[in-house]
Amino acid sequence: MKSDPLFLEHLRLDLKQSTLSVRPPLSRLNTWKLGGTALALLNAECEADICSTIEKCHLNGVPWRVIGKGSNLLMPEFWPGILIRLGKKFRKFEIVDQDFSATFGAGMADATAALKLSHKGWSGLEFLIGIPGTIGGAICMNAGAHGSQTCDFLHSVDWIDEQGNWRRSNREELYFAYRSSPFSTSKKRVVLMAKFSLCSRSPEEIRKKMAKFHTFRIEKQPQKLPNCGSVFRNPPNGIAAELIEASGLKGKTFGCMQISKVHSNFMVNLGGATSDDALRLIEFVKDKIWIDHKIELNTEVHTLT
Repeated sequence: MKSDPLFLEHLRLDLKQSTLSVRPPLSRLNTWKLGGTALALLNAECEADICSTIEKCHLNGVPWRVIGKGSNLLMPEFWPGILIRLGKKFRKFEIVDQDFSATFGAGMADATAALKLSHKGWSGLEFLIGIPGTIGGAICMNAGAHGSQTCDFLHSVDWIDEQGNWRRSNREELYFAYRSSPFSTSKKRVVLMAKFSLCSRSPEEIRKKMAKFHTFRIEKQPQKLPNCGSVFRNPPNGIAAELIEASGLKGKTFGCMQISKVHSNFMVNLGGATSDDALRLIEFVKDKIWIDHKIELNTEVHTLT
């Protein structure tokens, strides 16, 4: 790889609308408030800048990764690559009355999308009100809650492939499973926009449903301490939180990272926690659940590596 200053300067000079931040503090880019710094952060405002950045990273052997709100991401103390965060252009939306469809930019917050649809009286994505991520992230991990998941209402996705080519795929061309998709973080793909097919409901009915989901979140999930949502996927025929609690791990800490006393599948930063604290606690839980229940837990949260 070329020296960092030279590589970053060439990257910056080729940008058309976006900006490049050198050595961004990672703790500001994830909801766990963990991590040190990365090589740089691209605040992307156009597709051309994303494609040129990916191409230069590839040619120079520099890793890259798209992030949303960092609500499902464990950041390291240092990451030697370029993080790409979608800017304002990718937070646009369009609602088409004729076919009850809505198109959202991948950078739009999940809760914002749910609220915009509720005002219109369109139902389907109410469950997003309680997911602290973006539309792009919801597609990548096939986010779900309260019996619904993102792919249930997906019509099509606009995305950039590994070679930097723009593509559009209809739902039937894409394979989704529980908390996984063709755009998962292990793939070098960038979700740009998604179209959803919805149905008409009473705005009042939708608001009541969303209020119920919001109340559930406040009562059942930790709110005051930094966390990343559910840490582990539910295993087949099981619930991760119940297994963790059955093993007596609620409140267990490593350093300043704690298994929440409110919800056992949440880990909270008590203040001053490190990425290593989180990794140690995750591995401890996985080992303990295997010993006690002979069940292997897989993480829902992704580690930036």
